[in-house]
Amino acid sequence: MNKSAILLGSKPGSVVALLLLLQRGWDVKAVVSSSHQANWLPEPSLYKVAKSLGIQTVETEDDLSSYSVDLVISYMFRRRVQKKTLLMGRYPINFHPGPLPGFGGWAFYNVAILENSPDYGCTCHIMDSDFDTGPLVKVRKFSINPRHETAYSLERKTQIEMTLLFQEILTMYEVDEELASENQHPEKMRYLSAQEFRRLKEVSVDASTEEIDRISRAFWYPPYDLAFMKTPSGAIIEIVPDLAKKELAPNLHESDLTNLMTLLNLKL
Repeated sequence: MNKSAILLGSKPGSVVALLLLLQRGWDVKAVVSSSHQANWLPEPSLYKVAKSLGIQTVETEDDLSSYSVDLVISYMFRRRVQKKTLLMGRYPINFHPGPLPGFGGWAFYNVAILENSPDYGCTCHIMDSDFDTGPLVKVRKFSINPRHETAYSLERKTQIEMTLLFQEILTMYEVDEELASENQHPEKMRYLSAQEFRRLKEVSVDASTEEIDRISRAFWYPPYDLAFMKTPSGAIIEIVPDLAKKELAPNLHESDLTNLMTLLNLKL
């Protein structure tokens, strides 16, 4: 009998999660995802892909039919999953883009860079009534050089690792029909709120060169607000790290040759 799931998600990684489930023969009963996504995110969205495949696709859990499935999966889902939805799955699991228990809430890519962490990771955990507090199924870690990372570059690496973690978790359940887990160590748990996160973006006017570089890299993730400094007059100046210019350059010029050749109908 095919394994079954409900998927709640956003961003490109959740589309990959859906396609992998289907490729492996899972019966995806329903998808919960917004039909509207930021215009800077690549299409197709999870909502559009699920809809095109004939899967029940709703924007809110309030419109979700009642099911009994193996896994209720939250993959980059931006809201707290309702209790009634959690109860539909034998295992309600969340994929969090940071290594728990130390990087809960908004404490992920940015904080790893701010704290010069030598490694980073992503987590699969059982969902409970709070954010990022449930028992850990698996934490997948990888080494980083925090002095050579921006939030953007670290996010891209983490999305790759989380896709691999998702694949691992599916295999674990397909083989054992169980997901062993262990409670998070309460003394190691940390949850950073959105308000605390925003405060970390401000750079003091007397900050050192190293500090300015570190904070600006930690919050380089366009189009979100960047690290900033307040002038004596109260003006806000956003700070672009030097490393970001090197990240951007190849993307800015990748189509130059093609565009100019097309203009003159030239071929290599």
